[in-house]
Amino acid sequence: MANPGSPTVTLLDAPDPDRLDLEPLARSWLRSLRARNVSLNTQRIYRRAAMDLTEFIQTFVPDPDDPDARPAPTTLEGAKTGLHREHIEAYMEHVLERTSPGNAHQHFRTLRTWFTWLVDEEEMDRSPMRTLKPPQLPQVEVPIIPDEDIKALLKACAGKDFAARRDTAIVMMFLDTGGRLAEVTERRQAALDLNINVLHVMGKGSRERPAPFGKATAVAMDRYLRAAAKYMGRPLEPTDPLWFTVKRREAMTVWGMGKMLKRRCALAGIEPIHPHQFRHTFAHLWKLHNGNEDALMRIMGWSSREMLSRYGSSAGQARARQQHNELSPGDRLG
Repeated sequence: MANPGSPTVTLLDAPDPDRLDLEPLARSWLRSLRARNVSLNTQRIYRRAAMDLTEFIQTFVPDPDDPDARPAPTTLEGAKTGLHREHIEAYMEHVLERTSPGNAHQHFRTLRTWFTWLVDEEEMDRSPMRTLKPPQLPQVEVPIIPDEDIKALLKACAGKDFAARRDTAIVMMFLDTGGRLAEVTERRQAALDLNINVLHVMGKGSRERPAPFGKATAVAMDRYLRAAAKYMGRPLEPTDPLWFTVKRREAMTVWGMGKMLKRRCALAGIEPIHPHQFRHTFAHLWKLHNGNEDALMRIMGWSSREMLSRYGSSAGQARARQQHNELSPGDRLG
């Protein structure tokens, strides 16, 4: 596949009406996802990849310098007119050129799921991606949030107004549960249980799990909920969103959550924090204080022990030094 920054794919200025139109099949797939109660965030990711491929198929120009290049597809299947692996490879090159390896890898996995569904639905005999390999992902270590930055962020959120109560509760919930962005954001009031300090989240694979949190987070949530009821001018209902926007008083989105954190970080005078950094920070702090690994897997919703080494890896050397200080053979025997 092409390297980022080296354009190899040319696009038409407008869609070619004679090309294969994948949009009807994409919409059928998305309806099936909704029927299976797939998370809203996953639906958005899948929809974007499917629609991007649809647009690409209708506008890309086969390489004129390659005598063996397949023509653009006009049908779903067919030796000469159908959609083939070469078209998917061209699309993946296009994604790599304009985005990142991580985004390309996500698109690849999404499209592979879509084509598997098309085969299962007997729309296709074989997937054009059956022999394709995903783009390689560089090993990127997500930075841990320093304690001083967390304290500065919470200070920037401090206050007694609705937005301050809400943002403090959000930061505490991310920090204390290790939940993914969509897991913490796309929740209803019914998912929160302040009697046992648990937020019921919907993880990958539509698997629900309880995400526990501590007393300080419970206090922050209680303050926010009381402020939210006053702000809405009515008691909160179990079907209400967990997090309300300030202006429209609607459910916050994952993008709204990111914007809020960026704004609060600017007020705190610290580098912008991505919500996923809280997840890595949670894993790091758990390991730092010798938390049980099986318990960490349950809290984080992991099914593979491989994730234990990946999360919090950027601070692995710091944890190793601390444990060496505690277990140093020289200090113990010298």
